[in-house]
Amino acid sequence: MNKKILILLPLVALVTACDGASSIGGDEAPLTFISPAGAPALAFYDQGSNANYITNSTATNVAAELQNNNYDIVIFDSISGLTSIKRNNLDFKLAQIITGGNFYLAGIDVADGSMPDENSYVVSFGENLIPDLVWQTLCNEYWHIDIETHYVGSNSDAQAVLASGLHNGNSVDYVFIAQPALCATMNNASAATYGKVSIIKNIREEWKQYSNQDGIPQAGVFVRSSVLDSKPNNLKTFFSDLNTRLITAINDPQAVKDAMNAYSEDLVEQVNRFGFNANVMYNVQKDSANGFGMVAPSEVISVNDFIESLNSETYTVFDDSYFVTIE
Repeated sequence: MNKKILILLPLVALVTACDGASSIGGDEAPLTFISPAGAPALAFYDQGSNANYITNSTATNVAAELQNNNYDIVIFDSISGLTSIKRNNLDFKLAQIITGGNFYLAGIDVADGSMPDENSYVVSFGENLIPDLVWQTLCNEYWHIDIETHYVGSNSDAQAVLASGLHNGNSVDYVFIAQPALCATMNNASAATYGKVSIIKNIREEWKQYSNQDGIPQAGVFVRSSVLDSKPNNLKTFFSDLNTRLITAINDPQAVKDAMNAYSEDLVEQVNRFGFNANVMYNVQKDSANGFGMVAPSEVISVNDFIESLNSETYTVFDDSYFVTIE
């Protein structure tokens, strides 16, 4: 069974530190946490000045923190994190999914809504990793299209392809890419493809229609097991505040923009801290688009249901001991 922490506190005790340090529990030390820059950092848009919150642009560095003792909470790819915990018997449990699919199929100078065919040049990233398995599953099982996919190593590499329109000297028709890189490229006037890129498919929405699941388990919040007992009050506040921010990020991007600008009006500094600036964020999130793929507290995304939908021999389901519910 999932381990649950249920804490009932008098209202007078529910005081949160103004710097977002989640310090309500008397002698409990503030929680320390790290996330990749990019989409997961949107869940912490008002934490720019919180010294206990670290962002890192290199996912490998964040992954390493699951094996270290530097942070109480690590935000990382859910399935990769669970796999590492299982393989190395690490002291973390997955508590919550905060991004549920920010992947898109973009077309370069193609007719609106037209899908790839056998004559199309298609580029994606991370061959045989989770985004690619989603892509291949939709191609084979939902769209029923038979195409060759050419791969680059990362989403940033896919962004470079989308900006240039070229891959290994070939003209590219379609790119599988994640937000906010897609929006940043579409608004880059110096890109060779400026004005020629269009959004063909929202992959999260396509996955919902295919699988009847709320989304794709991307970034997850991993909690160090020892903190469950040593900082229970701060954990309760941390997740309460996190859920409030998720709702705001989905429904009120102007408030998010204001908070980011309050941290710094320097767009470069915003990028250094979060991996995106307030203007890009607003353009991706406005009009209820939720292009970052943030997961509302009311949505339920099951890692195990997702894995079963992939029909992949690479990944197997995880038992309840790898999860924790904090409420």
